[in-house]
Amino acid sequence: MTTRLLTIPISHFCEKARWALDRAGIAYTEEGHLQVIHIWKARRAGGGQTVPVLVADGEVMADSTAIIEWVDRRLPATERLYPDHLAAEVHRLEAGFDAGLGPDGRLWMYHETLPVIKAMAPWALAGIPAWERRVFNGGSRLMNPIISRYLGVTPTAASVALANVYRTYDEVAAQLADGRPFLTGNRFTAADLTFAALSAPVLCPAEYGLELPPLDVLPASMTDEVRLLREHPAGVFGQRLFAQERHRRVQSDRTPA
Repeated sequence: MTTRLLTIPISHFCEKARWALDRAGIAYTEEGHLQVIHIWKARRAGGGQTVPVLVADGEVMADSTAIIEWVDRRLPATERLYPDHLAAEVHRLEAGFDAGLGPDGRLWMYHETLPVIKAMAPWALAGIPAWERRVFNGGSRLMNPIISRYLGVTPTAASVALANVYRTYDEVAAQLADGRPFLTGNRFTAADLTFAALSAPVLCPAEYGLELPPLDVLPASMTDEVRLLREHPAGVFGQRLFAQERHRRVQSDRTPA
């Protein structure tokens, strides 16, 4: 049976799930969809209103954390993303990033890019079916108000969201200040994966699971902040995780021989 991953391909929460599956070498078919259309597709697959949704082995995992947990059960003990002795702390950190950094970075990114949404098309539409690309091309002027209303994107909300990103980065930097290589010590876990993946809207890393817009096509105000965040100790950490861990593969019981 084919393992299916339903996504908005450019979404950082979808990158979080994709990273875990890729790390474990688990073969899957990614089914990318346009924002708003993804709701219909997620529900048809047995999920809720959001993606990612993983359909595998007769199960439906309807959020990124559930997908990582599914992957984790297929990893050897030495490679687990929720090691038994760290699991509670890893889950605590992951939940915090899911509730804070993920939505905050997304809201700020949309505030910066929605006014130039048509210029973002080559990257926003990557991996999307042709008919959905036609929907975008025919109705892109409607995307700004629809997404803005759905996510609550306003100048004030974006300013608050960016401040929250910096606060999260300061907290992460403080946790790393003792020289530890990863958030919980000497081992890469789901907390590190989540922090890096959900930092993508504010770091635009080259190692992302698909090509992101280069800085020179982004609005100047966004580019300036991305450069500052890349220089932040937590931003340096996030970029290192992408560079060193995003394409690392480990053996799982689903890795092809």
